[in-house]
Amino acid sequence: MGQLKDTLSLYLGVLKRVGYTMTAGLGSDAERNRLLSIYQLYAPRASAEDNTPEDPYVLPKTDILELTGNDPAVYQGVNECGFGHTTEFELKVISNLVNLYKPERIFEIGTFQGRTTLNMALNTTSSAQIVTLDLPSEELENTRMRIAVGEARYVKKDRSGERFLDHPLRSKITQVFGDSATFDFSPYRQSMDLVFIDGSHAYDYVLNDTQRALEMAGPGGTILWHDYTNWEGVRDALNEFYQNDPRFRNLRHIGGTSIAILRV
Repeated sequence: MGQLKDTLSLYLGVLKRVGYTMTAGLGSDAERNRLLSIYQLYAPRASAEDNTPEDPYVLPKTDILELTGNDPAVYQGVNECGFGHTTEFELKVISNLVNLYKPERIFEIGTFQGRTTLNMALNTTSSAQIVTLDLPSEELENTRMRIAVGEARYVKKDRSGERFLDHPLRSKITQVFGDSATFDFSPYRQSMDLVFIDGSHAYDYVLNDTQRALEMAGPGGTILWHDYTNWEGVRDALNEFYQNDPRFRNLRHIGGTSIAILRV
């Protein structure tokens, strides 16, 4: 009975002490410091690793100066950026790469308004030809694979390729339409000097479009992807290719852009 009385007295004393510390005692520096010391003693310790977020972008970086060394390209509509467009700097990067590599045959997956298409045409030789594939708005609900959330706005437009339709360089550009998951790419097999992938950003579509790009790219060709740092599906697909497929060991992310590049 005496032991129970002592225990109860101790318990009540602790409750009284805690009650005082958490109320009126908070006005005392000594009580606040005592409370802080107790918290620091029993609080879980965070390791340095816990505080360092894992970088989800695994591709090694390069930059446009490493790739081209200067800026000889020409541009049109470079400042007209918005939803679905390459940024001003990205457009300059792509234009410089086209100017540097001088591709005679280009295949673009994802036309949208044709701003990038036109600027690639501006920086190719007079004999170069560009084929650009776009998904017609009427096929939006019938794609073989699911497109990414938020992409419908890029499909629903009045005129696909409106930036180049009335331009003098229109003769360089051939428009084709369809779902890249079902489109027949066989006529372009191993014949493209450059392939630019900017269609659906859904993971499965990026896997599909990348495989089709590999089939189209000729020896020494180049493949470019847009939105590596902007869309999770693009990032995850390219990370997977880089980490698991030896053909992608030279895949690089161009610093300051969302563009990835592979020289085949």
